[in-house]
Amino acid sequence: MSRDVLEHLIWSLDQSFQEKKEHSLIQNLSSVTTDDLDEVVPGGGRTMRDLIVHCATVKFMHANHAFGDATATFWNTWNGDEPVSEASFEDLLEWLEEAHEQVIQAVKDLSADSELDALRPTYWGEEWETRRILDAIAVHDVYHAGEINHLRALIHQVH
Repeated sequence: MSRDVLEHLIWSLDQSFQEKKEHSLIQNLSSVTTDDLDEVVPGGGRTMRDLIVHCATVKFMHANHAFGDATATFWNTWNGDEPVSEASFEDLLEWLEEAHEQVIQAVKDLSADSELDALRPTYWGEEWETRRILDAIAVHDVYHAGEINHLRALIHQVH
């Protein structure tokens, strides 16, 4: 039973999340400061905190619905002591990394590449092939890395 494609997907997910210097989610968050976290740029609507919360929540929900008991929602994935709106930047990043590790562990737990064809539930109720869900997670990270990059540039242009 081959795991070549699964291993490539783990590599790809890690690239999108943290390894690719120019395009990964974590690399784009690396120059964000605590002062940037809740800044709303003129004409904007989302903050860095909003984006981190969104990215972590979606990762947790994808992993939980496709590989777990399908109980995760937008409202129950945060596990901190204080409300997510008051969480420190460090706690938010740790939570985001936990979400990523949950996805990676789910892929590691698959026994063979053939499992990528299996239909699994999404958090919005459709069934998708496993490969499509994992691709959506990787693309989601890169998409929001770009949004964070743009928002960071706007914040520092204003100041």
